[in-house]
Parts: sequence; structure tokens; C-alpha cells
Amino acid sequence: MELHLAAVQVAWSPAMYASPQAFRERVMALAEEAVAGAGECARLIAYPELVGLPLLLTASGDPRALEAPTFASALARLAPAHAGRWLRAAWRSRRFGPAAVYGSYAVDAYRIWFDTFAATARATNSVVVAGSAFLPDVDEEPSLGWHVRDWRVNNAALTIAPNGKLLARTAKVHLTRGSESRAGLHRGRLEDLRVARTSAGRVGVAVCLDGFHERVLSTFDALGAQVVVQPSANDAPWERPWPPDPRRSEGDAWLGEGLQRRIQGRASLRYAVNPMLVGDAFGLAPRGRSSIAANLALDAAPAEPQQREAKVAPDEMRTWPGLLALASDAEREQVVKARVRHPNAPGAG
Repeated sequence: MELHLAAVQVAWSPAMYASPQAFRERVMALAEEAVAGAGECARLIAYPELVGLPLLLTASGDPRALEAPTFASALARLAPAHAGRWLRAAWRSRRFGPAAVYGSYAVDAYRIWFDTFAATARATNSVVVAGSAFLPDVDEEPSLGWHVRDWRVNNAALTIAPNGKLLARTAKVHLTRGSESRAGLHRGRLEDLRVARTSAGRVGVAVCLDGFHERVLSTFDALGAQVVVQPSANDAPWERPWPPDPRRSEGDAWLGEGLQRRIQGRASLRYAVNPMLVGDAFGLAPRGRSSIAANLALDAAPAEPQQREAKVAPDEMRTWPGLLALASDAEREQVVKARVRHPNAPGAG
């Protein structure tokens, strides 16, 4: 009884968001690559943080926004024609600034995001973690249709079942200082973290910085999560000196202090999947090497890497014990895969 894990390292670009169809085609093509060779075993595909953010521009219906050099300048291009729409959203929500802008396009952007990844889950028969987006909580109810349930905007991720049904919405608890803190986002709450029971085992999602926080991981461990997914977008050069300790590189600190190390010795957390966003778009240049890791206390020899370029070099395995698969570089689009023992397999513990 095995589990196929895939971390999709997406290289985003404005063309990916030119239309709902363009977005769906790109996501689906990456998913097909992610499940190639999976066979009949259970599957989990994870996409990176922020992969859904530019859908706010897609939902605006104004192609000029996607041609802007930064996300802020894209909104500036929309302002003359869309200011009235933003003011109406502000009046309904009693929220002003960025939150009102996000709320203006929330339902349309959410529908593109969710419908795309729900279709992907069905087409590949996979549990899908659909990266994240800056959106309020959107819901559907017969008398109201699709609507904003809570106007507070989160950096939130979605977990979707193989049948395309939503399993969980996870709001990021720890926002990064600077960009996220200025973006009008509302923090998620530690006590709201949930674990989804899926065909891939019990899955928890720690959005980027959350995956470095002990309280987040101990919460998931106590809730019985077996797989923790960390959708990430690290807007810093991978080789730069790490600010807290310039003797180390950003990448060394990311891998050495991240999920690979933090799941070791846990009672329940068996596997960690970290898909990372790369590419230059919307004024951001995220970099990172996506990875898959195992808790050696629960699985001493668990995996077979499924892609040649994702295999871990011997020196990397010695440096970061438990690492199963690692993207070959921090800038190119890749799919990192590993086939592991299913956490619910007989004898898995």
C-alpha cells in the first residue's frame, strides 16, 4: 500500500493568468506530469503559495492589469474604471483599502481558483492542495448563491478531495513582516487549524512561514496529521546570505531549519511536502527548491524518487537526513515526486 507525493514547483508568469482557461490548462498540464508513473496508488499533489493571487487580476476582466510590472501598479491601472466597484465592496464589507479591492473580485477569483483545482483533483484522482491566494472566505448557499461569508482577507490554502469536493480552507497564521503585513491581510488562528482525512492519509497545511513555527507543527501532530504540506513563495535569492546568520545561505537555512528537520521525531507527522513558487512576475521573484521529506523515526527507508532530476545527492542526504526528493535548482519549473509507504498501510504505525 503506497502513496504518491508530488510537489509542483510552478514558474508563474502573466500569461498563466490571461484567462480562466489559460490558468486551467497550465494547472492541469502540471498535474498530469505530477501523476505520471503513479500507478494505482493514492496520490497527493501540492501547489505553491500565492499561485492563486493573480486570479484577482484575471477576475477583473481587464487585460491591462496583467501587463503591469507589479501587482500594485496593476491595481492602479484598474482604479479609473473600477473605483466605483471597490467603493461598493467597501460599503458592503465596512472594510477599506486592500481588503475592499480583494473583496471586489473575490467570488469570481475564488470560482476560477476552486473550479480549476477541483477539476484537477477529479481528472487525476488525487488529493490536491491548491496553493494559496489572498481572498476572503467565499461560500455557496442556494438562496444566496456564491457569496462572501466573511470579508476578512486571509492568505488561505484549499485542500480538495479526489472527487473535487472541498475538504479544508486553511488561513495562514503567521504573516511575513513587510509585504503581507501591509497587504490588508487578516491572520488565521492557531485554534482554527484542521486536519483533513483523505485517501492520502490525514493532511494538514502550514502555509509557508507557518511551517517553521513549533506551535503550528505541534498542533498538527497532536491532531494526528500524517502528511503536512507547506505551500511556499520565498521572495529572496536562494543563495543570498541568510539575514539572521549571514554565514549560511538562504537555501541552506530553508532546508536546514524547515520541515525536513522539524518533522523528525514527531508522533504522527510522517511526511512533509514543500512546493515552492519560482519565476519573475508582478514585481516578485520567488526562489526555492521544492522538497519531500520523511520522519525517520516513523519511516527509516520509505521512498523511491520518481524523477531523475529530483533525486537527492548523497551529500544532501547526509546534510539533511530524511530528505527524499529535492528540486535540482531554485529557478526552473519542476515537479518533485516520491513514492512512499502509505501512512495507513498495515504495519506503518
